[in-house]
Amino acid sequence: MPASPDLCGPTRKVGDGGAFTLIELLVVIAIIAILAALLFPALSRGKAAAKRIQCINNHKQLATVSIMYAGDNNDWLPADGQNDPPNTTRKLWVQGAFVYPEANTNSVYILDPRYALFANYLHTIPVYVCPADPPTVLVSGRAYPKLRSYSMNAYVGWNGHWDDRLSPDYTVFNKLSQVAPSLAAGLFLFSDVNPNSICWPYFGVQMKEDVFLLFPGASHNRGGVVSFVDGHAERHRWLDPRTVAAYSADYHAHHDLSPRNVDLTWLRQHSSVSK
Repeated sequence: MPASPDLCGPTRKVGDGGAFTLIELLVVIAIIAILAALLFPALSRGKAAAKRIQCINNHKQLATVSIMYAGDNNDWLPADGQNDPPNTTRKLWVQGAFVYPEANTNSVYILDPRYALFANYLHTIPVYVCPADPPTVLVSGRAYPKLRSYSMNAYVGWNGHWDDRLSPDYTVFNKLSQVAPSLAAGLFLFSDVNPNSICWPYFGVQMKEDVFLLFPGASHNRGGVVSFVDGHAERHRWLDPRTVAAYSADYHAHHDLSPRNVDLTWLRQHSSVSK
């Protein structure tokens, strides 16, 4: 009988190795490129969300330690302020001002109990560092691991000479019991700080003038993580592009005008109350 016709069309010859044609390869490459383009934004969002969650966890640990410290020390909140130079006679929650190269490279001011009140509670640097920040700082042309991304509200726990750039007309909460429960959920305790702007252990907010002493961090999709005296932490989205851009001709001059900036208004509302 004559052979039946091949209804499935031509097949590859034996011995051709089943190789793809150029057109088939181009089609496969195009499909892979399309899939990658579709998946990359989702992967990026997932990675950003993971960093945000870790940063919130860091904040919760810092806030929890502050409450634990008060419980261990007759209701006194951990001391905040500026020691220049760092010393062992008047401990703060951590010490060091990043305007000085030594503070950028010396973890002793954070992890040594002789200097830092938190050192007995937290024993590793990563809890002090936002995972969305650059992992290193450049000092004299050399890269060093970043030591701290967060600063404490200047109106909480201040100890020592007051920063004259901050208003004396607002309450400084030195004891946990001074903070009414209704206020604790809205009084910020720690804030992300822009990596270029971070300096002293405290985050000072100018209460009477539209000026940034420090720019808050904005690395979490135009927002930063903030923790509060009641122990909770959350991401807050900044609304003014000037807050997000955080431009300064001199970050360590700590006097960047930003008229009618709604983010400054939010920071004031969550920093303190008038006396």
